[in-house]
Amino acid sequence: MFKSATFLKLFMLATALICLSSKVVFADTLSIKNDAPVTYIVKKGDTLWDISNIFLEQPWLWPKLWRTNTQIENPHLIYPGDRLNLTFNAAGEPVLEIVRNKGAVVLTPNSRRNVKPTPIETLPWSELGKYIRQDGLMPVSDYNKLPSLLGDQMGTPVFIERDYILTHNLPDTTSHYQVVRKVREVVDSSGKSVGLQVNYLSDAHVTDALTDERQLVRLSNSNIEARQGDKVMPAIELDKSDLILTSATAETGEIIQNLSGNVIISQRDVVIVNLGEQDVKPGMVFGIYQRGPDVLAYDKPKYKKEGQFNLIDSLSFAEHVEQPALKVGELIIVRTFDNASYGWVTKAETWLKGGELIANP
Repeated sequence: MFKSATFLKLFMLATALICLSSKVVFADTLSIKNDAPVTYIVKKGDTLWDISNIFLEQPWLWPKLWRTNTQIENPHLIYPGDRLNLTFNAAGEPVLEIVRNKGAVVLTPNSRRNVKPTPIETLPWSELGKYIRQDGLMPVSDYNKLPSLLGDQMGTPVFIERDYILTHNLPDTTSHYQVVRKVREVVDSSGKSVGLQVNYLSDAHVTDALTDERQLVRLSNSNIEARQGDKVMPAIELDKSDLILTSATAETGEIIQNLSGNVIISQRDVVIVNLGEQDVKPGMVFGIYQRGPDVLAYDKPKYKKEGQFNLIDSLSFAEHVEQPALKVGELIIVRTFDNASYGWVTKAETWLKGGELIANP
């Protein structure tokens, strides 16, 4: 029985490696959806990701559809009203051709000008922006070293926009700071801490430098009222340029939780993954894989309960069968930190609960 179980595990492992290697080999092959339209008119509110999902099984390979298109220099500059035609070249490769809406001509007594609509976005930053701006991750030790808000002249414990607050020991590298507050420590399934999740509360600008390392700051752009003890750090300038989408290859990690710490994670959620800026970069696309619980193959099979020791099960000769990891979705890395990153779940065929594997899509 032991030999057969060992052989089964080795067979499953070999099968998984063959499947993974085949995905790597064919990762850059375009696959057009069976129900992809021959023609599509770009609408206001469309994003590049939305359109690529209409045509491609692997939407991050969108730029390959433009490889032989000479009508437009930058394939990211697509406008509402443009018509996209799906065709195939002599080699049988799919190509998207664009029929440009030239825009309205506006005449005035002194000038003539062409009016062109705003190009569509790569990803819906209107949805992602609130998470990217108001949330962050940082090592516990770095957070503990940050200076704190001390108090104001009125002796109030909470502060809002335009209030002047006393703080001390601010680094003199800038005059523009932001106020943050600890939300929770984020820990992956192995028990390793990937940092503290912090909320952005407001901007803070130094208005006066006092004696004994003390500074007076004024709050602005407040999202939430600040309190005594909230931390002050140099403001972070975010890179708002379009993401260049690339497929993950050998990188693997796991989803820890979404930004709210909820048990249930769904499509269009922003999640925390345990891969940092040394491992991934914004724009990297991952597949999400979910594995069912292990099975004990008695005459009447039953699931093995994780984290629970059962003497009868441990002494039995029941075959221990591990279920394969099946792909259930995709995500894109949108922001990186020291030991973790934010990913946007672009596709989810079932609800997620954290602990899912992320790997080559």
